Amino acid sequence: MMRLTPLLCSIACSALLLGCGGGASDDNKVPVFPVTGTVTMNGSGLAGATVAFAPQGDQPTAIATTDDNGNFTLRTYDADDGAAEGKYKVVVTKSEVTGEISDADAEHEAVTKGEPVASEHAAAGAGGTKQLVPAAYTSSDTTPLEADVKSSGDNTFDFKIE
Repeated sequence: MMRLTPLLCSIACSALLLGCGGGASDDNKVPVFPVTGTVTMNGSGLAGATVAFAPQGDQPTAIATTDDNGNFTLRTYDADDGAAEGKYKVVVTKSEVTGEISDADAEHEAVTKGEPVASEHAAAGAGGTKQLVPAAYTSSDTTPLEADVKSSGDNTFDFKIE
């Protein structure tokens, strides 16, 4: 038992030095500017969609969830604070639960219980959801949507999903 004490002490000290957080300290935060907009699909606002501004430079990612009318206000560090200046690819996702019990759900339950999992669906991420936004808009590699956030002026962006 005495041999474990130096190891445990070393682990505890490492944890203290590294810290538990993950958020940026105030010193590391870049300035952000208010960004709002609307996402429409099939002629109406897309409610409950996730909007992510994927940076094309060194700025942090900004995200939002659309309201019932498809309107959004981005956040980077705090609620509704906006996005850093720069160019972004804009990713939009929205999914619905299909109601089917999937292999992924069964695998999650098995993992939770500590049981082994062996399924082709585990690697594929298959599950009981259906993506409602066309695939091209759900990846920063393929989305045609772009935004250029400025440090001054109006940063309102309206995106039409086709």
